Amino acid sequence: MLHVGRPQRTADSGCWIYLMMKKEKSETKLRCDFCGKRFKKGGTRYRIKVEVLSDFDGHLEDWSKKPEDYLQEKIRKALEDTKDMTEKEIEEQVYLKREFLACVKCREGFLRNLGKFTVE
Repeated sequence: MLHVGRPQRTADSGCWIYLMMKKEKSETKLRCDFCGKRFKKGGTRYRIKVEVLSDFDGHLEDWSKKPEDYLQEKIRKALEDTKDMTEKEIEEQVYLKREFLACVKCREGFLRNLGKFTVE
């Protein structure tokens, strides 16, 4: 991602957008999150929303046939696997939501790249 201008996190969505402030008018200028191109008033732009959720297939292990320390070992392993991760990184393993503004060209590129992951 090319960073043009001053990237700032929005308060509502937590996503990065590019804000350019005009000193004489204090007007916010939105830019493409991918290439930094400034959007013209009334011009075409796209809001891309990405939401990734972990999935549960409904299967639960039968712990009655496991050794007594099995659950303790599972908890210890989970703690060990996540010890170097931040709270945010752990949370994003379960739920991740991002929102981007894109120009026409970057929208096309995003969809083209997304096609590489499409399951038929």
